[in-house]
Amino acid sequence: DDVVSQHRDALSFYVPGQPQWVNWKCSLAIALAMRFERQGRKQDLEEAILSYRQMLIWTGRGRANHCGALNNIANALSTRFEQGGDRKDLEEAIQHHRDALVLTPPGHPDRGSSLNNIATAL
Repeated sequence: DDVVSQHRDALSFYVPGQPQWVNWKCSLAIALAMRFERQGRKQDLEEAILSYRQMLIWTGRGRANHCGALNNIANALSTRFEQGGDRKDLEEAIQHHRDALVLTPPGHPDRGSSLNNIATAL
């Protein structure tokens, strides 16, 4: 709980879209997803997904952190699918993994991770 609160406090110092805001938003989303894994609070997973969606808007295709945001939201959506069984979550997760794969062409250092992520989702 303290970690999530600290991330929220840090976010308040920045304007959405600033590089620091994007970094703190990502850290908050990760902290929320981890707290969900530990405590099972559905609202944490929902807020993590919302935070990742905001990151996707602010990072934009081809910008730093975009590929990571795609993979993170896809993983969170896969988790929500496992919890609730909504096929739309799985379909969206797979699409985000496909988008991330496009951003990691052969030879890219993250290509293996992207391939593994999409294979796991499928």
